[in-house]
Amino acid sequence: MKIWGDKMDKRIVKTRLAVFNAVFDLATEKELDKITVVELCARAGINKSTFYLHYKSIDDCFQQCFDYFAGRILDLSKGINYIDMSVSPERTVANILDVVEQNIKYFERFKNSVIYESAIKSLKDGFIQSICKLNNINPVDNYHEVAKVTFLVGGCADVIIKMMPDFRRDEIEKIMVNVIKRK
Repeated sequence: MKIWGDKMDKRIVKTRLAVFNAVFDLATEKELDKITVVELCARAGINKSTFYLHYKSIDDCFQQCFDYFAGRILDLSKGINYIDMSVSPERTVANILDVVEQNIKYFERFKNSVIYESAIKSLKDGFIQSICKLNNINPVDNYHEVAKVTFLVGGCADVIIKMMPDFRRDEIEKIMVNVIKRK
């Protein structure tokens, strides 16, 4: 479910944006599993009944917020051309690393949450599917291409997330580019 959309009532957009910001503000202060609905509502400036009009539970709220955040990252996949990525992966790797790096504080906070594993898996899968669809890559007929896209997406994200917050971008970038260039 989207946090907001083009045709959504402005009050709903305002409420969901307030909740989204409150989730990430609170996540910088404490672990997600320690955040309560009451605390979240107070930070967002809404009451509990409003919260439950939009979300089934606190976990549903966290999932929707992460899904919105992931959607912003998935937008990057719409501009990835497989041929360009294969022949000259430097720009693609740099763009992916930029997005991950720009959002690393969100990844760090979600890393210890109950939704982390499924959310990251969903993000990677969505990114891979989007690139494959955009480039007409069929997983059955184009195994090598799918493997290369999977490595690009999963490799960039996994290496950075596992090395948070002390990763060395220049080393990661060089490794990713060299592996992708192999045939």
